[in-house]
Amino acid sequence: MDYKYISTTNLLIIKDGKVLFIKRSEDAEFFPGWLMLPGGKQEEYETPQQAAIRETFEETGIKAVNPVLKVVATHNHFYREAVYMVFIFVANDFSGELKESEEGTPIWIPLEEALENPKLYPDLKRHIKLVQESTSDGVIFTYHKFNKNLEIIEQI
Repeated sequence: MDYKYISTTNLLIIKDGKVLFIKRSEDAEFFPGWLMLPGGKQEEYETPQQAAIRETFEETGIKAVNPVLKVVATHNHFYREAVYMVFIFVANDFSGELKESEEGTPIWIPLEEALENPKLYPDLKRHIKLVQESTSDGVIFTYHKFNKNLEIIEQI
């Protein structure tokens, strides 16, 4: 089976021990009420870093300054014949004011509380922990395969 590859981004913004998440609307078609990091699909003629900055600004009103690439992850989605390549950036410097968007409500959540939330997207839990525990300036590469219950059934 031939799979289409889709390039997407996430941006982990940390402030005073809290992480900026998007709480998806309860009427969202996919993942209603779930916590996601801001980010989205990379557009043509845009770098992953530019996409992460743009998507985060569109979704939250926050503009990240010099985000650093920390994780490159690939995963399937059970509802699409596609493999997603996700570039996950971290930023500690930013400007702007929070605003709601069609993606949901931006919200600062203490890191440990977020990691315990059952509605935190499963691979984000792993990726946030990897970033937290990393002692390297390098990039971490991961792979996840999900089943229809959004449980990780395979990972590298």
